[in-house]
Amino acid sequence: MADPVIAGRGLLARGATFFRCAALAGLAGLSLSGCTTDKDKGLCPSAFALAPVSTLTVFRQNAPQDPSGELYTVAITDVKTKCDFDKKRITTNSEIRVVFKAKRSAGGEGGTYNVPYFLSVTRHGDKILTKKLFVARITFEPGQVTASLEDKIDSTVINIARNAKVGEYAIVAGFQLTKEQLDYNTKMNRYAQ
Repeated sequence: MADPVIAGRGLLARGATFFRCAALAGLAGLSLSGCTTDKDKGLCPSAFALAPVSTLTVFRQNAPQDPSGELYTVAITDVKTKCDFDKKRITTNSEIRVVFKAKRSAGGEGGTYNVPYFLSVTRHGDKILTKKLFVARITFEPGQVTASLEDKIDSTVINIARNAKVGEYAIVAGFQLTKEQLDYNTKMNRYAQ
């Protein structure tokens, strides 16, 4: 029987190989953990469209306020974020993409419409810290029934209060609706899914 140390195939040699492999696996794991984003670590605020104000219906001029009078309907279908967390300043800086889908009846002429919407930063779900208005531009080609758009907001900074957690904050998107528009959404059960 061969001596395990001399032959290089015994327990000591296999142990050294095991430890080398374990060390390499550990280093690989450390390098991969650097790929984890601040969002993955829970250091970014949540972002979503507020259901009651996530759909806007625009009517043709002097048309009835029912489906026969609709010019188009647009919904916020998604709010996507990427963010960086600054540990020294205790802030988050989010890049936001608001996704819209618009529809109208067939046979319409081409046109571009300005669609005003807001982004708010809230804390604890009920306290509005900031609210900014933006305008998305939806374009329908002649005869086109649906149109999609993704509007990008480069920077939304949130200063995290002392002793607060990032999870207490949210970025909320929606349309600034009148009471009549809100009532129409409720009547027609129009909330973005």
